[in-house]
Amino acid sequence: MIKRVILAVSLTASLGLWSACSASADDVPIDLNDPAQVSAGQERFNHTCAGYCHGRDGLQGKAPSLRGRADLSREQIHSTISNGKRDAGKIMPAWKGQLNEQEIWQITAFILSMQNLH
Repeated sequence: MIKRVILAVSLTASLGLWSACSASADDVPIDLNDPAQVSAGQERFNHTCAGYCHGRDGLQGKAPSLRGRADLSREQIHSTISNGKRDAGKIMPAWKGQLNEQEIWQITAFILSMQNLH
């Protein structure tokens, strides 16, 4: 009986952890198409990401331009901003902990809004 209770508690805890991990990109706390959110993301982007790296309004700095990047999904953008990225010769710092979730999603909204711009 005790083994069954322990097994049930373990399974419940495992399912809870799995659902918490898998829900992050699907639980977007803002409307990514809301002009106010896009504008807030643009302001934060230009303050945080523009200088050396991506250029003002994503027009290209030392890092790749983010205009016309229809190949990037909202999940990729959010994950890269949050966790950073390290590829050969390309390093982007993680912003999780320095920006809150809403700010990261606002920047994501701004980058998504540039997908049709060149």
